[in-house]
Amino acid sequence: MKRVFSTIAVCAIAFGLQSAQAADLPASKQTKLGLYLSAQEAAQYLAETPDAIMIDVRTPEEIAETGLAEEVDALIPLAIVDRKKGLVVNPDFYPGIVKLAKDRNLSADQPIVVICRSGNRSAQAANAIAQLGFREVYSVTDGYEGDRATSGPNAGQRTVNGWKNAGLPWRAEDPGNCDPAREGGAC
Repeated sequence: MKRVFSTIAVCAIAFGLQSAQAADLPASKQTKLGLYLSAQEAAQYLAETPDAIMIDVRTPEEIAETGLAEEVDALIPLAIVDRKKGLVVNPDFYPGIVKLAKDRNLSADQPIVVICRSGNRSAQAANAIAQLGFREVYSVTDGYEGDRATSGPNAGQRTVNGWKNAGLPWRAEDPGNCDPAREGGAC
């Protein structure tokens, strides 16, 4: 009984913190569901929630340059690089999510954690996934690389927070080895 109570208390505290955190987020990082995790909270949540999955929505080029969180279950880019236009919406994003849901038999209550570089695209992706009927979609607010430092010797560099800066487990990854057609689009 004590364990159940402490679990409920921890969840209540976490949801309270998530609500307070939402007020501090820029509009570009806010989601319709209002479910947010920092990179460190995401790592803990994934460790404690075995049925949760993590989707990285960065481009293959970003993954090749900076690596991939070890906990990522699927790489489904929200945007892709067009040589002439720059970053454009990936027309395969929705089909990729639908395929992942079908391949993994995901329910509407499936816990999904979405990560990008710094929290903006993960918020957009969380909204898109929610439109497909999923109700528990978390955006990692500081992303994989984190936010840019606004002052000091690292001004302009992504050194403030994020998965990699927190020292969370990651690996170098050749996105050429990632096949979105493979089961669940996993790398």
